[in-house]
Amino acid sequence: MAAVRRDRYAERAVTLRIAVIADGGMVQRFALNALDAIEGPTEITVFSCTNTHVRKHWVKHGAYYALNLLAIRNRLTRLVPVRSGTKSVSREIEFESSYDGAWQVLPTHVIEALRSFDLVLKFGMGLLRVPPPDLLPVPILSYHHGDPDNFRGRPAGFWEVFQGASVVGQVMQVIGDRLDAGNVAAFAETKLFPWSYRRTLLDAYRVSPLIINAAIRNALSTTYLEKSRDGRNYRLPSNLMVVRFVIRMLAQVVKRIFYGALQEKAWRVSTSARPEGLLATAFPDPDTWMTIPVASGYSFYADPFFSNDPQAILVEGFRSGVGEIVRIDQSGHRSLIREPGHVSYPAVANIAGKEFIVPETASWSGPRVYSGNELQASLRIDCDPRVSDPTLIEWDGTIYLFGNDRRLGSNVLSLWAASALEDRFRLHPASPIRISPQGSRMGGNIILHDGRLVRLGQDLSGDYGNGLIIFEISELNESRYSEREVGRIQFADRKGPHTLNVRDDSIVFDWYRDRFHVLAGFRRLKAVLQKRRLARSVRQLSVKPV
Repeated sequence: MAAVRRDRYAERAVTLRIAVIADGGMVQRFALNALDAIEGPTEITVFSCTNTHVRKHWVKHGAYYALNLLAIRNRLTRLVPVRSGTKSVSREIEFESSYDGAWQVLPTHVIEALRSFDLVLKFGMGLLRVPPPDLLPVPILSYHHGDPDNFRGRPAGFWEVFQGASVVGQVMQVIGDRLDAGNVAAFAETKLFPWSYRRTLLDAYRVSPLIINAAIRNALSTTYLEKSRDGRNYRLPSNLMVVRFVIRMLAQVVKRIFYGALQEKAWRVSTSARPEGLLATAFPDPDTWMTIPVASGYSFYADPFFSNDPQAILVEGFRSGVGEIVRIDQSGHRSLIREPGHVSYPAVANIAGKEFIVPETASWSGPRVYSGNELQASLRIDCDPRVSDPTLIEWDGTIYLFGNDRRLGSNVLSLWAASALEDRFRLHPASPIRISPQGSRMGGNIILHDGRLVRLGQDLSGDYGNGLIIFEISELNESRYSEREVGRIQFADRKGPHTLNVRDDSIVFDWYRDRFHVLAGFRRLKAVLQKRRLARSVRQLSVKPV
């Protein structure tokens, strides 16, 4: 049924009539990015309110307004003309609203005009009295940067940071007269950075335009997400609350500085027997693990994968500020893939009966395909993205590529497909398939378990590399993709796992403990500068096809 709805939407999208409510013909930059991203229609009609005003209570909220200037306003919330986008504005209709207390009310002639549209996108005005369905049967969609199950109201991200949440919700919902409690048409999450309110908001506003097409499809088909939408309705913080907010954030900044200067992650790779029932959260006792010693010259091993040609374990070995791929087998440890740029995550793919290695080279190149230590080809992908943690699987005659387009970040998991390794990989119709720091970055190969496909995603909502989320893939074909969370793996006495892979009755995985070192900050800075220097100097190589 979902595919039928999508097909019908695709047929209708080109002629979709969209109205945009703005203030003085202006919208925030993220909203313009969302308008530009809409699939199908090339023109919109703008309803421009000319008398929206927000009353400010300087005595009660002056500290918040100062915080707004210093941390909240950014390039994505800056006002820009609607006409500066890629959509053609067929008409711009100016109007004045009336006010019912703090709520704005649309004039009758505007309501009448909006009836002829398929959808209204509200990017302007304040609190809006929504006309009853008999007067305006058209859905009005609006963004809310917060999960309405827990955080309704405003300001975006403030109360999540203050209360120590791990994520910030991104919502498009059909608005009603109850604030931020309308039916949710699309939902995503972005990472919360407790030491930077500004970065938290930049991530939220950068990602939120990606959900607009799913929101439009679901609103038109009245297919809404099951969310309670009954979270607390927050208001602007008082001056005292802002002071407490700033103190807490400064404490997080100090904590981060000390960690960066004096702590480092001591990564290790271990093997163990495969737990009975991979989808269960039970994990073998650490006493049963076999931890692989790190060879001389390397700082750590991480990102382990099994290789069958020949049988070995492939890991990222880190030394001299960059990573390389190390093969570990009965004969010992040896460098397998070493490039001028950073190489990690040596994902193994079996395509047409042959084993390939597709490591991450995203800091300096698109995905590159190796057979053993020999470079075979570069994957050809729509728009030539640099892909973090590229993971290939051949399924029902199609090759699928999971990974993160670095331009979109680790919160966004994309999916591409091709009929053969040498063909161009096209963006899958369901892409992005997940938008959240919880599970959107790959944590190993796709696993076939009891006839089911299982995907492992990293949990990046807290400490980096601290646990995996298990998803069962229920649909994977050239037009559809769906998955559901079925479990989580996280260690109690150490951080991890970060990457996990399975072969027969064995598993291999990585983990770490934070380790004190007086030169940790110097070594971290040296590694970052080395990676950046190599990324600038290395150029994409031209290679022969597979």
